[in-house]
Amino acid sequence: MKNEQGFSLLESLVGLTIITIVLLTLIQVGRSSSAQIKRAEDASIAASLAKTLFNRVGVENPIQKGIIKGNENSGWSWELSIIERDKPDTSQMEPKIYLQLFDLKARIYNDQSVYEFKTVRNTISQDTK
Repeated sequence: MKNEQGFSLLESLVGLTIITIVLLTLIQVGRSSSAQIKRAEDASIAASLAKTLFNRVGVENPIQKGIIKGNENSGWSWELSIIERDKPDTSQMEPKIYLQLFDLKARIYNDQSVYEFKTVRNTISQDTK
């Protein structure tokens, strides 16, 4: 009886093929994960920028209808739309209150992604007579 040492050529090729398939699958999973992480980072940056824009409205200057555009140093651009809603009827309230509602829409974008965010802002003034 002959004592065999090592693997045959066919066994080696099958083993190498299996290892190659496993490695290629792992590389693909890694690339997919990297892309998902990048998208999540972009969404987080866009949300943070939108929150900053929304927080500035009515603080630095009085709220005015219109569209404001700008760019950030990080490569992001933005567009903020301020739209006045119909004025609610506050005539029955005592003391007299004047309420204005505004829809704020932020469009945040870079070369690869576009994100849109919305919120409502109000201004309230009271009749001091």
